[in-house]
Amino acid sequence: MLLIALPTLQAQVLAPPPAQIAAPGTPLALDLSGALSRARNENPMLHAAKARVEERRGLITSTRADALPQLTLVGDFTRTRDVSLLNSSFAKDAAMFGLAPDSLVGAQSLYTTQANLTQPLFYWGKLGTAIDIARMGEREAGFSYTTSELDVLHGVAKAYLAVLSAQAEQEVIETRRKTAEQFASDVKARLEAQTATELDRLRAESELLAVIPDSLQAEADVRRAMEVLNGQLGLDPRTPIVLEGLGLPEIAGKPAGAERSELAQLKQQEAMYLANEKIIISDLRPKFDLSASYGYQSGKTDLLFKEPYDTWKVSVTMKFPIFDGLRSSGKRAQNTAQLEQVKQSRIDRERAVAIEQSTADRELEKAIAMNEAARKAHDAALEALRMSRDSFDQGLITSLDLLLAERAERQAESQRRRAELGLWSTRFDQRRSLGLPPL
Repeated sequence: MLLIALPTLQAQVLAPPPAQIAAPGTPLALDLSGALSRARNENPMLHAAKARVEERRGLITSTRADALPQLTLVGDFTRTRDVSLLNSSFAKDAAMFGLAPDSLVGAQSLYTTQANLTQPLFYWGKLGTAIDIARMGEREAGFSYTTSELDVLHGVAKAYLAVLSAQAEQEVIETRRKTAEQFASDVKARLEAQTATELDRLRAESELLAVIPDSLQAEADVRRAMEVLNGQLGLDPRTPIVLEGLGLPEIAGKPAGAERSELAQLKQQEAMYLANEKIIISDLRPKFDLSASYGYQSGKTDLLFKEPYDTWKVSVTMKFPIFDGLRSSGKRAQNTAQLEQVKQSRIDRERAVAIEQSTADRELEKAIAMNEAARKAHDAALEALRMSRDSFDQGLITSLDLLLAERAERQAESQRRRAELGLWSTRFDQRRSLGLPPL
């Protein structure tokens, strides 16, 4: 089976786009590789996907911080008046010793400077697993970015083809319009020479009026296709652009595919849910933390940083969860259900990818046959036009017959160009099914 291979432009697509600064009102000239390069650098959806990858990288740093020591410096000033002593039995007997109650509850000032250190000691692998999940999340975001990039690039390629196809259709309709105008002019001249009837004039005018709405619609389709392409390229929709033709792809074997990023992303999500199971189980086991503090505390500032006003504390704490209201059980059931959902989504996606690849291969074979048929039809139309011109020179046919032959040739040329664009489109579909960029 013969398949179609694209020109070797991968290096051009990966390279940064050249500076393309057009003067105001000057159309921006682009070929397909330049359009793909511009989309890779300017498309807003790719910027958003890239920002998601950066977000996941930041999550790795914040998750790793939970396993590292936390050091805090504290400076505190407190002024209090504690009257709890007045409510004790000692206050009732103070008068017997000549002590006034107010002297027992005077206001006090307290200055504190302290450094606090906390360090998780043993969490049954929870902290390390959380870091691993964060790293998996970065890879999962990377696969998502690859998917977005392929979708955007193939969307640009299809929009590029849509512009070329709309322009080809517009050329055919313009040829029809010019043919109708010439036909109406010829009939008018023949009517004056009394070699045509009023019915012939009405038919000519009717054909001319019928092609005008089609011409306006074709122009609108071209503008709409250009606006869509400009939007995907990160340009203002009104930016005028001139696209280079594609020609016919080269014939070669089927390209080697890569692992679909969508499947890799789902596999990564499965691994994340499996790792999350370990975190949920660790929440049911005892945990050990180390906490330490050192500093100074006194009632006067000039006594700070002096002995014996230094204070310190070291403690190792064990926390053993006994009953959490079945919260961990619910989390585990939820995690298991989510894991099953992702697994089934992966299986379904694998089947869909297999169908997509086989469908793309069949469509490519059909496009090759249609392209060959369109080329033969165009060759026949060219030969018919040549014979019509010879017959017209010999006076065997009228100018209308020659105009109709020219119109048929232009329609055959449009069919041939659309068949070539269809060949590119199916080729792009095949490469997308294999996880490859358009070029």
